[in-house]
Amino acid sequence: MYPHEQNTAKGRILNELQGGDLMDSNDVTRRMFRCWLDGSYLGEVHYRTNLEFIKGNNHDRKRMRSFVINEWCKYIAHDAGCSASYAQSIIAGAFSTDFLAKLNDALIDDAIELGADHEEAA
Repeated sequence: MYPHEQNTAKGRILNELQGGDLMDSNDVTRRMFRCWLDGSYLGEVHYRTNLEFIKGNNHDRKRMRSFVINEWCKYIAHDAGCSASYAQSIIAGAFSTDFLAKLNDALIDDAIELGADHEEAA
């Protein structure tokens, strides 16, 4: 990436996604995504909406896949200062379909785990 691209939304997205190992559940971007889901970014209403969806759909990986893709793109867009659809286009162009499928599975697992952790705490 050229230095001037670091100040663009595309540059910020690529920097965030390519700075670590997204397949590692302890990767900073994955940890911050869990913070996104738990309402640390947008507050309690977002947290409750996410938790309600996760608890109601954790058995349906197809619905969970759509959910995590949507939330992941909104999270990345929020940090990059762009629209979710733009973030999604950058993400889709930066990684192979196989990698994205594996990442989506990992994000689904993260969301289900978050739901289970918060269910026990409730």
